[in-house]
Amino acid sequence: MFRKKNSDAESEGNATVKNSTTRKSSAKKKKMILIIIILALVVAVIAALVLLSGKEQAMTVTTGTVERMDIEQAVTIKGTIQGSQSADVATALNYEIVSILVQEGDTVKKDQVLAVLDSEELQDDYQKAASALSESQFKYEAAKHLYEEGAVSKEEYIRAENAYKSDRITVDSLNVADKVNIKSPIAGTVTRVNVNIGRYANDTENNAPMFVVEDLRNLKMDVRISEYDISKIQVGQKVTITAEVLGNESVEGVVSRISPTGEQKDETSKEMVVPVQIDVKTENPKLIVGVTAKAEIEIEKKNNVLSIPIDAILEDPNTGDNSVMVLNGTVLKKASVELGLEGDFNVEISSGDLKEGDTIVLNPTFDMTDGMVVAPAPEM
Repeated sequence: MFRKKNSDAESEGNATVKNSTTRKSSAKKKKMILIIIILALVVAVIAALVLLSGKEQAMTVTTGTVERMDIEQAVTIKGTIQGSQSADVATALNYEIVSILVQEGDTVKKDQVLAVLDSEELQDDYQKAASALSESQFKYEAAKHLYEEGAVSKEEYIRAENAYKSDRITVDSLNVADKVNIKSPIAGTVTRVNVNIGRYANDTENNAPMFVVEDLRNLKMDVRISEYDISKIQVGQKVTITAEVLGNESVEGVVSRISPTGEQKDETSKEMVVPVQIDVKTENPKLIVGVTAKAEIEIEKKNNVLSIPIDAILEDPNTGDNSVMVLNGTVLKKASVELGLEGDFNVEISSGDLKEGDTIVLNPTFDMTDGMVVAPAPEM
């Protein structure tokens, strides 16, 4: 009887533990069900609000304005300011320099003497050439007389004649006054003196010329225009020239020459360029030879025309037609336009339904349609 009671007691204890575990598990399940119901209700409320509103979030767009302005189309290119004429003065006679008559910065006239060479050696050469000429002249006259009498062949006569002519050319080339006086072939300013008294005429560093003379009163720019822009360039077009040395000032120029042939841009490029000369028309003492300048060649200009930003154009890839999206409050409307002169940032509207002050969408897409509601971005 004692053992049976113990067994009953143990059974009752085990039943108590099982009942407690069952109650805890049931409470957890009820709590999870309650959370799921609450979440479902929240989702249902949000969905109902969206359905009731019937609206999607509007697309944000940036905008511009239809304006009247001056539009200019131009080609801009960099180049170096140069004298309109430049002459490298040198001589084939490597004689000693006995006198230098100019220095850098001097203004000279055409045929003005810049330096004088030692004439002693030249005189010796001249005397030798003169003696050779006298001898060849005697032989030529004798051969002519004998040829006329039939005493020598025609070939001998021609040989004597050619020798005489050659010696005559040599003597004429050794005119002392012309050879020892080194002259400037143009009027201008001496920009480089590369020789010294006591040295020889050809004894210059890196085989530089004795003198460089440039016309600094008439300046020019030699530029190279891309083959893609050259069709827009014409002789006589106005050019605005700016440079660091000019500060905020500029000078006027004009396209004066266009090369009839092109050349390769560089060794690594297949693009061709065409040399173009620009003459500087207005003087400014700040603008000097050798500085880099920027030339803006005016292609066409229109004043006070209706225009829009280039970024507002929507071009149909199939037809090539252009349009813009006009913004009326927050509603879009598509408007066809025809374009005129194109500047750097704006383009002329030559026809269409746009008017000054209209608001238009920048960077439109083909997803935008008539009647679409958008949200204009705040203007910066």
